[in-house]
Amino acid sequence: MAETPIKTIPWNGYVGAVSFTFDDAYANQVENLKPILDDLPDVHVTFFLTSMGNGLTQNAAGFAALAKAGNEIGNHTRTHAHLTGVGSDSELEDEIVKYANTIESTLAELGADVKVTSLATPFCENNDKIKSVIASRHFINRDCGWHGRNEWDVEPDWMSLQAKIWTRSGATVTEMLSALDTAAFIGNFEGANPWDVQVKGGSWLVVLNHGVTDDAGDDYAIDPSDIKKIFEHAVENKLWTAPFGTVGAYHRAHFVVDAATSTLTDDGFTVKWEIPNEHMPKSVPLRVKIDTKSIGENAVVEQGGKKLSPESDGSYIIEFMAKELKVRKSSSNDETIALPKSAFANQGYSKYTVFDMNGNCLGETNGWTIPANYPKGTYIIRAEAAGLKATTRKLIK
Repeated sequence: MAETPIKTIPWNGYVGAVSFTFDDAYANQVENLKPILDDLPDVHVTFFLTSMGNGLTQNAAGFAALAKAGNEIGNHTRTHAHLTGVGSDSELEDEIVKYANTIESTLAELGADVKVTSLATPFCENNDKIKSVIASRHFINRDCGWHGRNEWDVEPDWMSLQAKIWTRSGATVTEMLSALDTAAFIGNFEGANPWDVQVKGGSWLVVLNHGVTDDAGDDYAIDPSDIKKIFEHAVENKLWTAPFGTVGAYHRAHFVVDAATSTLTDDGFTVKWEIPNEHMPKSVPLRVKIDTKSIGENAVVEQGGKKLSPESDGSYIIEFMAKELKVRKSSSNDETIALPKSAFANQGYSKYTVFDMNGNCLGETNGWTIPANYPKGTYIIRAEAAGLKATTRKLIK
């Protein structure tokens, strides 16, 4: 066994990350957030749904549309119950596990392929028994907190992540913008209060929101114009503005893969790891640095028998859910496996087809580019032409 050869790049290469979460399945979230999100392709958020007030039933079509646009759908329990007051195991199972299945089946009927992997506890009430039930169906849970920041190399309680709560009476837009600056490590933090978590670099900020309306009488709601301003500031700060489950999976995966050791093979080495929770998302792409010096300048990195081409900075995009990768010496057969970036523009191919990471065909595209209307993520493009060998390329949008 050798040293750990993989090092995940923090926050997917961004200066930090922020996840905006919206609870309770309100109609005003669909009505007022979707137009804003449609205009901000770099911003995707999380909606934690519940049947309280018939929220899921009445607004299912809107949340299905938001899911199709790349936003996450999470679980906020069936009745928005005080979970610490739920008596029996079967009642907890009904509130948490069975309701996650209900969300998936309801949105599937509307054409949204949703996998519910995250939960948010109502009233942020939690204990060890509740955590155990959550973990039986979800890989991550959001509770409440003060600043809502998570540091890169500090592993949190995955069943009780903290979140900064928005209320009209408890925060201002200016204060929220400042929190985004802190997550991006913008400013001088030498004079920070010693009882606060000390800021050492870019971090992951989790924000708990509810309604989205200009109704000043709703203390938990935020004005549409204000949330748009906050979204835009996150993008300006070059924060990874992604759903709670997306950032959470990346963060959780890094503690596993960065600790994985290598095993020598005849022509290189392999690295294997275990998935920490069976309910992780289907795909968890990681941007990593791989130490290939022991193999040589022409080392080949591959997963599932497919060669991975390095990014412009020398990093690789690997699939965490594949549970292993191989680094080996190059061979004469490797020339046709992948194309160098400089050669992508003109290879004589006449047909380019886009696939998601699950192998689903999404349609054709123009060259080695992901269509502008596709959500941010990882895709596979296959290029074909008569007389040429088909080739594929993994691309990140």
